[in-house]
Parts: sequence; C-alpha cells; structure tokens
Amino acid sequence: MSTAQRRGLSQAGVEAARRFLCPNGGTPQRVVAGRRGGRCSPAPGGGGGAGGGDNSLPGWDQGLPAPNRGQTPCPPGTTAAASAQAAATRCVPG
Repeated sequence: MSTAQRRGLSQAGVEAARRFLCPNGGTPQRVVAGRRGGRCSPAPGGGGGAGGGDNSLPGWDQGLPAPNRGQTPCPPGTTAAASAQAAATRCVPG
C-alpha cells in the first residue's frame, strides 16, 4: 500500500497533482532542511524537467529563434534609450 493510499488519496488525484506540480514530467521533491522545495526530479530513464535539454516539449517559446545572448537593434517605430547597464539598450516607442 502506498503512502497516498494510506492517506486516502486516489491514484487519479495523485497523478493530477503530479502533472500540476511537474508539467514537464518527473516527480516533485520533498522539502529538505535549508533548501526550498518546489523542484521536480527527472523522470526515470531521462527526459522531463526544466533545463533537461529536451526541446521537444511544447511551450511559449516554440518557433522562436535560439537566444544569441547579444543586444539586437530596436525594431521599427522604437528608439534606443539609455539603460542602467552600459551593455544594454532599452527600446521605447517613438
């Protein structure tokens, strides 16, 4: 008998909670003293989890070019404004 069953939770409820807490796969980790919880351990056999290197997962960034870690020119209709960081430019309307 699993811990969830001993606590009166259904298997479907446990799976729904796992999918909510770790939408990219894996298993929620317990809170460890001195460290916050909220992380997901990778699923067995590799795969899921943020930062796992699996770019086939659907997300808001699908179809966008890979980041180049550099400043790009401001789009048409905007002008470059000074930023607190010397290497960064802020594009503002105008």
